[in-house]
Amino acid sequence: AAAPTVLLVEEGAEALIGRKLDEAALDRLAKVCAGACRPIDDKRGTIEFSRKVAGVLAGRAAQTAYARAGGK
Repeated sequence: AAAPTVLLVEEGAEALIGRKLDEAALDRLAKVCAGACRPIDDKRGTIEFSRKVAGVLAGRAAQTAYARAGGK
């Protein structure tokens, strides 16, 4: 788990709104989301791994949303 409850990462949205969805924007989103999560170190993975996964999943979600909204 990335946190004990669902997180709304407003800075993550700000990293994308009004910008082209390019590698730089996705990198910024990943860093912001990774920094916002509060994972624990357990048998499912380390804190570092969980933060990395949170950033990757945020980027994938942004790309999927963009494609579904008619982007390429």
